[in-house]
Amino acid sequence: MRLTERSRPWWTLAGACAGLFLLMLDSTVVTLALPAIQRDLDATEIGLQWVLNAYLLVITVLVVTAGRLGDMFGRRRLFLRGLAVFAAGSVLSAIAWSQGAMIAGRVVQGAGGAALLPLSIALVAAAFPRDQQARAYGIWAAVSAIALGIGPLAGGLLIDLEWRLIFWINLPIAALGVGIVSWAARESRDEEATHRIDVPGLIALTGGLTATVLALVEANSWGWGSARTIGVFAAGVVLLAAFWITEHRVRQPIIEFALFRNGPYFGATAAAFAIVFAYWTLMFFQPQYLQNQLDYSATAAGLLILPITVPMIFVSPFSGALIARFGSRALMTVGMLAALGGLLLLTRIDAGSGYGTLLPGYLLFGIALGLVYAPISAAAMAAMPGEKAGIASGVLSMNRILAGAVGLAVTGAIFHSLREDHSFTFSLANSIWVLVGVAAAGVVLTWAFVRSAPAPRPSEHHLHHRRFHL
Repeated sequence: MRLTERSRPWWTLAGACAGLFLLMLDSTVVTLALPAIQRDLDATEIGLQWVLNAYLLVITVLVVTAGRLGDMFGRRRLFLRGLAVFAAGSVLSAIAWSQGAMIAGRVVQGAGGAALLPLSIALVAAAFPRDQQARAYGIWAAVSAIALGIGPLAGGLLIDLEWRLIFWINLPIAALGVGIVSWAARESRDEEATHRIDVPGLIALTGGLTATVLALVEANSWGWGSARTIGVFAAGVVLLAAFWITEHRVRQPIIEFALFRNGPYFGATAAAFAIVFAYWTLMFFQPQYLQNQLDYSATAAGLLILPITVPMIFVSPFSGALIARFGSRALMTVGMLAALGGLLLLTRIDAGSGYGTLLPGYLLFGIALGLVYAPISAAAMAAMPGEKAGIASGVLSMNRILAGAVGLAVTGAIFHSLREDHSFTFSLANSIWVLVGVAAAGVVLTWAFVRSAPAPRPSEHHLHHRRFHL
């Protein structure tokens, strides 16, 4: 097929969306495969948690740096390398012979995914003229929502055949993305970007987050009051404190903490943290509950969990009109209240509960995702100076991934502590109270700090070139 200047941007969008679709699909299908992975690899419950946590931690610490490397050395080049690394991690995960090999594969996937997240939309921003960007971003966001929405069902179908297929299926999608982007996308970079990476900050952040999460995840087996738990947790806190100090002294920090003095930005960040904190924890535990406790197949579990993911597909197209009519503040607060209500309902499960007990909670939380997620970027940027837009959107994106890792670590620690003396169902129902508390704080902070802003005009969309979904 002949490539023309008119078709080039749309082919670039297709290639970028292939990488995005791959990443979003993987975010949901792996959670459904956890029971099968546990049986086949004789993995522990803690090991299963690391299958997700290792992946999220690597993306968290690398995502902003990957975006900056793309600005410096070429977004197309880094995107293609990210796809190759993600595919390599998929192969390692697909052939995993042990729990450790699976976790290693997920670490490699996370390293590739850290480049795909910010650079997929950066490629689109560079390919389209300003007057066409709004339409292109809408398609990009729709692909993300569709992948998240259909992921559980697609994953369930593959898992019932063979769970390793969920990783092998990544290879043709990655190859398609590499082929299209190599053929159609032009290289772009930020010519004003300095060739500096905050290496001390990156080391401190990586070590601090890893040590803190490690202590929380392993505390139950090590002993909450053991020297190992206290020592590792203390080391994590010290490294995170060193990161905070470092970020105040470097010219190009990974996180610019002064951003959080901006009220609307702080409120939107808090809402994003709360909703994603709950999302990843639900998507980790609920498929296991459906399969291991209610005896549903992976395909059935994928179908039954769709009320959490599918509402975003239907709500997202109307987000701009909803923001214009009701404002970001009201829309997000209603959404956070819906999330809170859904989570409260999920604390009611007991030994006699069936899917009917879960469905109202799933639906409320799914609607909340649709109402909260779309307005987050508009609310965060409502009072943000234009020159801070790049770092602000990057940090907002990083916050969303960090929320998943922290949510799994904290809630998992409570769950495993309860699990020693109680059933899976009791431990799950009571650990969800952690999510209820975080969601309640999210409601208060959203209402107190978020300020309504009109839906972004097409000419403003370039400010959000590093925005991405879950």
